[in-house]
Amino acid sequence: LLYSTLSLVASVVKEWVSSVFALRAKNLQKGIQNLIGEAHATRLYGHPLISTLAKDKKLPSYIGSGTFASVLVDILAQDEDGKSVVAASDKPAALVDRVGDDPVLGPAFRALSHAGAATVADLRREIAAWFDEGMNRVSGWYRRRTRLIIFVIGAVVAVSANASTVHVVRDLWEDDALRYALAQQAVVAAADAGSSDTLQVPDDLLASFPLGWEGVSDWGVEGWIAHLFGWLFTAVAVSLGAPFWFDLLSRVAKLRGTGRRPGGGG
Repeated sequence: LLYSTLSLVASVVKEWVSSVFALRAKNLQKGIQNLIGEAHATRLYGHPLISTLAKDKKLPSYIGSGTFASVLVDILAQDEDGKSVVAASDKPAALVDRVGDDPVLGPAFRALSHAGAATVADLRREIAAWFDEGMNRVSGWYRRRTRLIIFVIGAVVAVSANASTVHVVRDLWEDDALRYALAQQAVVAAADAGSSDTLQVPDDLLASFPLGWEGVSDWGVEGWIAHLFGWLFTAVAVSLGAPFWFDLLSRVAKLRGTGRRPGGGG
C-alpha cells in the first residue's frame, strides 16, 4: 500500500516533468533521426502533415505509421522545385534511385523494395511497417528513461517523507496492533478501488504509517546507514510503477479476504 501511494505520487510528478520538457516528443524525434537520418528528419518535420500535429511550433509527441510513410514518400518523390516526379504506381526502383547513396535510407529502401513491393504504393506500406518496428525500439528507450526519472523522483519522495523501507518493516514487525490495523485498512482501500486503476488512500491511513523525521537526533551512525538503505530500497520499489503495486495489493487483498483471520479462528 505504501509503495502504491508513493508510486502514484512519483508517476504524477513524472508526467509533469515529461510534459514540461516534452520528453515524448524529443524521444520520438531522436528515434526518427536514427531511422532516416537527421537531414531527412528535418524535412519530414517541416512537412504540413507533420508540422500541424502540434501547436506553437512544438514537436508532435506521436506520428502515425501511415502518416510517416506518406510524408516520407512525398518528400523523397519531389524535386528541388517541390514537384512530384515519382507516382504511386511507379516501380519502387524509381524511389530507391531518388534516395541514391544515402548512408541511412539507401540500404533500408533497397531492402524494403526487395520485400515484395511492386509499386511505390506497396513500398509505402512496407515503410509504415518498418516505422512501427522502429517505434517499438523507441518506446523501449522511453520506458528505460522514464524508469530512471521515476527512480530519482522516488528517491526524493522517500527522503522527503523519510519513507525508509527498513524502518517501516521494523515498526510493523514489532507493533502487532499497527500491523493489523494497516492490513485491515489496506484491504478496505483495495476493495473500494474495485477494478479501477486508481487507488484512493485515506489521509488517516497515510498518517498511520511510521514515516516522518521525528526522532532524527537519536538515529546515530547505524541509524543513518539503515535509513540510507531503506530509502534506496523504497526508490527501487517505487520505480516499478503504481500499476505493479496496485495489482499486487489487489491480489493480496483477495487472498486476505479468503484466508484465516490473525490469531486463529475460521
